[in-house]
Amino acid sequence: MKFYFSFILLLCFRLYAQDEGAVLHAKNHKYYPEYRINYFDKMIFKIDLNSDVDNYSIPNLNRALGDESKFVPNQKTKLRFSFDYKFLGLFISYSPNFYAKDESVYGETKTLDLSFKFFYTDRLRQEVDFKNTRGFYVESPLQSTPLDVYPQLEIRTIGGKTFYIMNNNFSYRAFENMTERQVRNAGSFIPSIGYYFNKLKSKRVDENEKSLLKVYSFDALFQYGYMHNFILSRKWFATLGAHPGFGLNNSRSYYYEKATDEQTIIKSLNMNFNLDLNLALGYNNKNLFGGFKVNFRDYQYDNSKTAELINSKLYIDFFVGYRFKENKKIKKVFELLEKKIF
Repeated sequence: MKFYFSFILLLCFRLYAQDEGAVLHAKNHKYYPEYRINYFDKMIFKIDLNSDVDNYSIPNLNRALGDESKFVPNQKTKLRFSFDYKFLGLFISYSPNFYAKDESVYGETKTLDLSFKFFYTDRLRQEVDFKNTRGFYVESPLQSTPLDVYPQLEIRTIGGKTFYIMNNNFSYRAFENMTERQVRNAGSFIPSIGYYFNKLKSKRVDENEKSLLKVYSFDALFQYGYMHNFILSRKWFATLGAHPGFGLNNSRSYYYEKATDEQTIIKSLNMNFNLDLNLALGYNNKNLFGGFKVNFRDYQYDNSKTAELINSKLYIDFFVGYRFKENKKIKKVFELLEKKIF
């Protein structure tokens, strides 16, 4: 009897300590605890299976079917692993070979994505992205087999996004990282600035036609979006978001014609008008969570000479994850980093 009484007393003490910590966290970050539950004492692991694979449109290659060539990687699916704890999120993804088409026809594609996502404050968020893709084929609009294969064509993107969540009670973490739960309906306007450096290079020189050597491209984007978390039941949620905006693209494309031994540089500076749409439906329990997201991106460039290294697409993301108890050694390291950085 004494043992059971001691156990119940210890359990009540731990629950009180957790509630007190959650209230203190809400007070320090100026939001109402009845809107958000923060899992600041959990380490979160998540697995995603998504179709977030980019195609690239390159103009002025003088192909028989038109002046624009669509380069497509021989991968349609990415597998992503992520780790989130306190203020930092780490993401790594690649494309498994078992989702590829016949490599003897479409060539081989290798991909690697790395992302770091963290909060400067409770509402000011930073994302840093690195993408590298090598191996493409040129899509044919009239037949199933590709027009051509570029196994050495490589595209690298380094960039990021900074945005501010205007409503304290809205939890972006509950949508993106699952480090929180939204427990009452809330929405927020989210202004953001994106910046991406893109580099394309090819080692291939064709005998009788213009060859693409490299492309340097920079995109600066501004969006003013709105997102809303809907609580469907105690453990189910939905999220809707729309992010219209505009941007500036500056690109230089380098071409070479072996027959005349001439190099051509095409420069382009123009605007783009863009729209991102988000839809999510998920299950979010105390530790276990999962669901899917649908994202649509539409980028319209006002110049046909632009190499579209950021383009329009629709992709779906299925995810599942679990929140584990924090490790004491890792906790000490993160607390030290928080004191040094923030």
